[in-house]
Amino acid sequence: MNRHTESADPLTLDGLFLAACVWRQEGFGRDIALPFWAGPSAHHHRLALRVGVDWMAGFLECVARAAQIGLEELNRLRRAETMIADLGGTARSRLRDAAKRVIQAPVITARSLADGLDVSPQAALGLLRQLLAAGIVREATGRAAWRAFVVA
Repeated sequence: MNRHTESADPLTLDGLFLAACVWRQEGFGRDIALPFWAGPSAHHHRLALRVGVDWMAGFLECVARAAQIGLEELNRLRRAETMIADLGGTARSRLRDAAKRVIQAPVITARSLADGLDVSPQAALGLLRQLLAAGIVREATGRAAWRAFVVA
């Protein structure tokens, strides 16, 4: 759509857009989040000044970088999942449940973990300390109080 068009082009950009809208409205295709948007915003801004083949090359660079970022994220979560599988604990321990909650949330606090596991905030903080010691989570805020954690 962002290619340089000549006036002799049989389908104008408006016509292409209308055809895409009708195609989607008739039930073809499905909503897919473009991996493009996971790429660095600097790559996105560079595209604004490009057209034609240069734009396509820049777009593909964005998609490739977004794929690299996604792979790094997937590997990070898989490492955490492996570490969770190796966690010990007693039959009453909620440590594995806490670890699973941590993986499901981008950021977790003691309060949100407590609400999710139906335990006290103090118990949730104790679970987060154990996960921190196991290397599964890391503290993200750099504070001593009101801390938030992310998967390491």
